[in-house]
Amino acid sequence: MKIDKLDLEIIKHLQEDARLSFRKLAKTLKVPHTTVFTRAERLVKKGIISGFYADIHPQDIGLQIGYIIIDAAPSDSKRVAQKLAAFNEVQDVFRTFDGKVISKVVVPNSKDHPQGGFEEFLMKLNECNFTAYPVHDVVKYENTIAAQTLKTLDIYEDK
Repeated sequence: MKIDKLDLEIIKHLQEDARLSFRKLAKTLKVPHTTVFTRAERLVKKGIISGFYADIHPQDIGLQIGYIIIDAAPSDSKRVAQKLAAFNEVQDVFRTFDGKVISKVVVPNSKDHPQGGFEEFLMKLNECNFTAYPVHDVVKYENTIAAQTLKTLDIYEDK
């Protein structure tokens, strides 16, 4: 499915504020609200937009973020990644071509020890050879894709 400038504008505005009404968005974009509704529905149906939700910054509600890099054999990395993905604390899992499995973990802060929640989670991974990195400070937390990046994709056509 190709997206055009209007689709891109709809995506951009909904990433900024998912509660934005289609009527208000249509007024901003100077198109009929039925056009915005139809376009948004199509973007959802095609899987380009996968949902409308509240973006929560974990560190702001007492959660700790950590990253784990597991150095698995390339032939075993898929099994390791699937095992890691099964944990509720794991938010993202990535595999590299050389067998590394990289995951983002979000755990409750421990009252007694600043990295206690992260360390407790790491105990569940006793069979893996890994490097763990607890996050001390979040400098930038972004959960959207910039319009300029979307314009560089093959799915974008300039109309």
